[in-house]
Amino acid sequence: MPVIITILIAKLLLKLSRWLGRGGGSALPGLVAERLDPAIGAKLARNLSAGSIVITGTNGKTTTAKMVGQILGDAGEHLVSNRAGSNLSRGVVSALVEHADWRGRFAQGARGLFEVDEAAMPAVCAMVRPQELVVLNLFRDQLDRYGELDTTAKLIGKGIVAAGNAQLFLNADDPLVASLAVYAKPERVTFFGVDKAPATKLTSDITADSNTCPICGRALVYRHSFFGHIGHYRCKEGHFDRPKPAFAASNITIAQDAISGVVKIADTTEPVTIQLPLPGLYNLYNALAATSLTVSLGIDSAHVVQSLQQVEAAFGRVEKLKLKGRTIYLLLVKNPTGFNQVIQTFLLQQKQQNLLICINDNSADGRDVSWLWDVAFEELKPQQHRIAVSGIRANDMALRLKYADIPTAGVETNLAKALNQFVAQLPANGIGYIIPTYTAMLATRRRLGRLTRLKGMWQ
Repeated sequence: MPVIITILIAKLLLKLSRWLGRGGGSALPGLVAERLDPAIGAKLARNLSAGSIVITGTNGKTTTAKMVGQILGDAGEHLVSNRAGSNLSRGVVSALVEHADWRGRFAQGARGLFEVDEAAMPAVCAMVRPQELVVLNLFRDQLDRYGELDTTAKLIGKGIVAAGNAQLFLNADDPLVASLAVYAKPERVTFFGVDKAPATKLTSDITADSNTCPICGRALVYRHSFFGHIGHYRCKEGHFDRPKPAFAASNITIAQDAISGVVKIADTTEPVTIQLPLPGLYNLYNALAATSLTVSLGIDSAHVVQSLQQVEAAFGRVEKLKLKGRTIYLLLVKNPTGFNQVIQTFLLQQKQQNLLICINDNSADGRDVSWLWDVAFEELKPQQHRIAVSGIRANDMALRLKYADIPTAGVETNLAKALNQFVAQLPANGIGYIIPTYTAMLATRRRLGRLTRLKGMWQ
């Protein structure tokens, strides 16, 4: 089918989807376009004159892509990006279709910026042939889809890094991510990491998904452990040590709604201070990834710092909403490491807060919810929060809390009813935390969007 016809049909579907309020056209137009012309993505991507950036990893893809988009957008670049977080090939094709003209061409100097699901990396990278590749972290997540982490790492390392020529930006503090450097020449690799941080692992945090040497398989020794398997490590046998990061953060200050740190940039004498209006050490890692990438692309570090000060939370990721004088935080979770960071960053700061945990097991969430048993809920017992649970697997969540000796304030599988009850019981000027899995987050956000002024996910 001619490209112009495929684009026309996909663009019409995109407009119709947004008009109907059915997800913003982040996936369906690309799905249909690929059915009409399986090569449409590659045909469009080759017209991006500045090439493409791909960002992958288990946690933080959407937020990091938003940070990079803020920095490059402020610098005047024209970006083609899957802003709504639809990170399979259909989402990337939808973004390409949205920004292309009827002939499949883009504005002069256009650059692709795509967050990509780890399992979709082979197909998407074959399509867009990235010039830059950022790998944030690799945690156990949706094992029914991905398999174990070694499989994912080999998929990225052998199938993409070794087969391409992209510049790599790797998290030095994640041993499995750092080991991807073996598939590339040293001049193609830039590491980022945290040198010193005030945060340490939760006492009940048992997650350590990749704490063995990628060379000999023996347990790594940690000098500093920040969360999960992220930290400063070395192999007892000397086979693999944490590489020295070119972009390293220290003097970190963590607050309820912000985090700051001094970042030393290799080959420069003056460090810069990043002040991020987002909380959590994990978000500083996202900012380090964005900084290492954009500075390497030639953006002045002072400009990077200024742009990061303006970045807003991505939809559902530490999104802060105001509703009738009340403040609601929307905190997406999808695996033990991410949930533990929510506990550490938000739920241990004050006692007797109002929580609604919403667990679904739809395809986009992962069918297996056994990961809930690896979350450090025991840390919440002294906090005496009022915790209600909802979603398809509400009873599973209530059972997990029971084993942590934490009472539930209510179990309501109907998400709409649970949300109404949660909002109604929030005190005037009070704060509430909604902690959903992915599809529960989308449903919650749609419902809250009718009551508050929320931007569309694609905006």
